[in-house]
Amino acid sequence: MDFAPYQSEEPAAARPGAAGGGGGSGSGSGSGGARGYTPPPVHTSNSTASPPPPMYSPSPDAYAGGSSSGYGPPVEDQQNVQVNQYETSIPIRLEYESVIAYAALPPVGSVALLIFETKNDYIRFHSWQASLLFTPLFILFIILSFSTVLSYLVLAVYIVFALYMAYRAYRDSASLDRLELPVIGRLASDWVDSE
Repeated sequence: MDFAPYQSEEPAAARPGAAGGGGGSGSGSGSGGARGYTPPPVHTSNSTASPPPPMYSPSPDAYAGGSSSGYGPPVEDQQNVQVNQYETSIPIRLEYESVIAYAALPPVGSVALLIFETKNDYIRFHSWQASLLFTPLFILFIILSFSTVLSYLVLAVYIVFALYMAYRAYRDSASLDRLELPVIGRLASDWVDSE
């Protein structure tokens, strides 16, 4: 049977034995079989029927991705892809996340950001810098805990650095400027750039 939507005749006329008028009696005896089957006419190229639409859109911007397998822009177009420098992998705004690097129980908060934040270099830089700054201060605080005066002095330096660096990270997040500490900042910047 031909069920094409563009056929030229009724489907009943194309069936063998359907035009005999016997109500289906043409297949048992020789009367329906003598007539034979005539296929429907074949359309030539000058017909007005259009080909079926494609299964997918061939335009490169139809899919978000990045491969040459047909599901994204070609590989040569990938070098022009814009990267959002303010996008983070944690659903927290960039300003608040940069403050967490310095203010959330340093160095615990900065190490947690190094583990969970994988997209944003600005946050990773501040997390590395906070880890490198506050880990030695925390160890020094534990070592000097036998002396009340020295431990409070280290704690005061710890708090001042945490507040000032959190303020600067929050303020500079709009322009993505990095306040690099003399040795630690250069090391943190090199580590982020090599990732």
